[in-house]
Amino acid sequence: MNFNPTPTIVLTALFALLIPFKVEAQKASNQIGNFPNARVTTISGQVTQLLDDEFILNDGKGQIIVEAEPQLGQPINLSVGEQVSVVGNYDDHEFNAHSITRANGETIQIHDD
Repeated sequence: MNFNPTPTIVLTALFALLIPFKVEAQKASNQIGNFPNARVTTISGQVTQLLDDEFILNDGKGQIIVEAEPQLGQPINLSVGEQVSVVGNYDDHEFNAHSITRANGETIQIHDD
């Protein structure tokens, strides 16, 4: 029996080259409407409306209600038109924020119920 290791080495090398691209794709910010329930992810967009402890975020392809109650009950002080990135998870048709990062880099920590 004659064993030729070349095909195995070539396939292993190809898979090794593809792994970094797959991991990098997972780091990208999600578009609204393209994320699963309960998975922590980041969404970015423009604040279009302010509500009590929620706001509406539009990423240019869709919009979603973001629940964001800051720590110690302080107001989040966002402005309509402000660009933000929100880390959190999608659950029951709204996005539960863990933190909000403004365009200037300031991060607002959100109270976790």
